[in-house]
Amino acid sequence: MKVIVLLLWSLLLTGCGVDTSTYRNQAPQWNLPTFFNGPLAAHGLVMNRQGQVTSRFRVEMKGEWQQGKGRLFEQFYFDDGRKETRTWWLEQATDGHWRGTASDVVGEARGETNGFALNWRYTLDLRLPDGDVVRVDFDDGMYLLDPNRLINRAEISKWGIRVGEVLLYIEKLDSQSQSNK
Repeated sequence: MKVIVLLLWSLLLTGCGVDTSTYRNQAPQWNLPTFFNGPLAAHGLVMNRQGQVTSRFRVEMKGEWQQGKGRLFEQFYFDDGRKETRTWWLEQATDGHWRGTASDVVGEARGETNGFALNWRYTLDLRLPDGDVVRVDFDDGMYLLDPNRLINRAEISKWGIRVGEVLLYIEKLDSQSQSNK
């Protein structure tokens, strides 16, 4: 009986991912190579499972695309002085989904767009402020506000149990605002 209860509980916890299908026909429609092309800036918060802010950060990004394949470079600046980088390699799979890899992503990330929403799921070797690394799962919901701005809400889980959340605002930068930095 305990095994059945644990299995049901596990299914309930892991079945709560981001479902973008209800946004299928709503504008603006996602175009990954268009949004993640050129310079972007992001600001975000990391929260624990109680909703307390544990970290604040900003990210400078730059995306480049050639022949349907993208490279998205991210430079993170945390409020405690830490700096981290990640480079995503992105491409659209033959089934229409998006896939991506990065050095700290375990295996392959997988994404699906519907209308103004993108769901992006992956396992990450997450570096903690104390330098330790923990393997966690990310379930990102990215929602276009307009063609140049989005809100990203990422649920972080470990063994199917929600352990935290990331809220992130990303904005495309034009060359004028980038040169005024």
